[in-house]
Amino acid sequence: MLGPRIGWTALLASVVVSGAFVSGAFAGSPSAGAGTRASATAPARPRPAVRWEPCPRRHEAHCGHVDVPFDPADPSSGTIAIGFELHTRRAAGLPSLGTIVATEGGPGYATTSSRSGYLTLFHPLLDRRDFLLVDNRGTGTSQPIRCAPLQAFRGNYVHRVGLCGAQLGSGSDLYGTAFAADDLALVLDALGIDKIDLYGDSYGTFFGQTFAVRHPDRLRTLVLDSAYPVEGQDPWYRDENRAIVDAVRLSCHRSPACASLSGDPVQRIEAVDGLLRVHPIVGTGYDGDGVKLHVTVDPGAIALLAASAAYSTSVYRELDGAIRAYLDPTASDPGPLLRMVAEAEPPGGAGFVRQYSQGLYLAAICNDYPQLWDITAPIAQRPAQYEASVAYLRASDPGAFFPFTIPDWTHSLWTEFRSCLQWPVPSNYVFPVPQPAHYPKVPTLVLSGDLDSLTSPEGAHLVASRFPNSTFVSLANDTHVTAVSDFGRCASVIVVRFVATHNAGDTSCASRYNEVRFVEAFPRRLADAAPAPQGRTRQSSVLDRRMATVASNTVADVLPRWFTNYDGTGVGLRGGRFSYTGSDHIVFTLHDLRWVDDVAVNGHITWDRTTGWISATVSLTGPGSESGQLHLRWRDWDTHAVASVRGQIGGRPLDLELPAS
Repeated sequence: MLGPRIGWTALLASVVVSGAFVSGAFAGSPSAGAGTRASATAPARPRPAVRWEPCPRRHEAHCGHVDVPFDPADPSSGTIAIGFELHTRRAAGLPSLGTIVATEGGPGYATTSSRSGYLTLFHPLLDRRDFLLVDNRGTGTSQPIRCAPLQAFRGNYVHRVGLCGAQLGSGSDLYGTAFAADDLALVLDALGIDKIDLYGDSYGTFFGQTFAVRHPDRLRTLVLDSAYPVEGQDPWYRDENRAIVDAVRLSCHRSPACASLSGDPVQRIEAVDGLLRVHPIVGTGYDGDGVKLHVTVDPGAIALLAASAAYSTSVYRELDGAIRAYLDPTASDPGPLLRMVAEAEPPGGAGFVRQYSQGLYLAAICNDYPQLWDITAPIAQRPAQYEASVAYLRASDPGAFFPFTIPDWTHSLWTEFRSCLQWPVPSNYVFPVPQPAHYPKVPTLVLSGDLDSLTSPEGAHLVASRFPNSTFVSLANDTHVTAVSDFGRCASVIVVRFVATHNAGDTSCASRYNEVRFVEAFPRRLADAAPAPQGRTRQSSVLDRRMATVASNTVADVLPRWFTNYDGTGVGLRGGRFSYTGSDHIVFTLHDLRWVDDVAVNGHITWDRTTGWISATVSLTGPGSESGQLHLRWRDWDTHAVASVRGQIGGRPLDLELPAS
């Protein structure tokens, strides 16, 4: 699971992880002569002991560590302490119905740091089920990998990756998913737990598949939310680009504001890339926290935006309108694109290592994911092998990353094709699953948002096809990780039902998530704004209805900023500021906020993310003496939602309904 406010660190932690089918010049597996372990697990040992410890600020849970072999094949390697958090069932007097285990994404995120989302998801089942969180080795409470320069984003990235691998030394190949999966089995042994219901999202699905193949007898059910394959991945991850194209077109087709336009939104991306390749936009924009940055908008920046749409529909909502604003031949406006790129700029570091370890991220992907060179080759030989892979791709599949060119895509901040160039050669390679892999008949649920360009629906279908007893559910208009923070809409209900009954039941709700509401235009002035539709019961002037449009869009423009904001304050597109409090129930305060240059908006917005209701009471000051007070309300979850706008402009009553922005 990724947190509710996603920044560049989270993007970096999860890039290019979806799976496909075609091998490149190098598949990332060791050569025939490489040393291998058949399994990361040594012969059966006595049950490990549990070291129970107080839970920091978590009195209702039981916490501790289990010491497991650092290298199961080498008893002299010592142990690593695996941290866990056990929440016992609420109805302790009734017989237990089992234990649910959730595992985090990344790789690199601490599962225990995401307890709130997981506890909320599985709350209906926890009367008679225990709930267990285990931090993978190298994360959270399980001796997180601390590579300071890498965590701080200082210096050359590829070089920092190499320094981290050198710091780990002979242990650099002992943090892969196979070891983490076997660690979980040992923790279960230590706690006396036989079978579990395992839920994983994002990289947690990679872990879940690995655990299922390595320990099939320990599973009662398996839920894979936003899945990608362990085996058969394309090292270029071209399914991600196919998913971007599909998602951009699908989201546009479903939004009246975009579907009514002529032309193809993907072709507009291709067109703006062509212009930016020759003449990049260089200017200033404000990041998610309202910090002014100097940014460059080039094809790589557009690639980052298109790919990061997997985390929030706000990118789909704004990107096409921002491109059209810039391409407008009469009044080219780069402002919306500059803001989007500034909001996607990398922060100063990866944050607290106990919450996310950039070192573990690299230790996992450099060992488990396919690379574009022979991983057993000396580091000095790898750059040439990588360039050979690029040359082969250009010759064999020049449109591999449509609508982006190969150089645009490979040099964008989104991709990490070269990140592991200097990672140490593995001394004893352990692939996550034994070969050939046998996927168990355990009841398996695979969930996929049909707008997810990170772990593509294509890759999720492949995962589902490998489990003989699987159910695949596609969620319309949803993106990456569907069940956490779903607030009982559909995906979370299906997951709870599946764990309880081993059957997904009626999944028709998966088609009823609301569409992405595209920004129709980014006007600079009130006079350029399209007037809201005329009300049924009261006639209003064009000016007043333009004020209603601006009020609605100003309110709607604030909401997506919450996902990129970390400090509680931000700025408007054309000026002014906002602040907010809350997580599930959010209250925004607007201070002269401007969506267009000549209308300032003040007031408050309440956004109940648990019900979808949005309500705002605002005052507007427009050009000349025009001013007014309006109350707006709509339910964000409704398909083709309608916003009510009530109040007065210049003393004239206003009573309108318009499409929610």
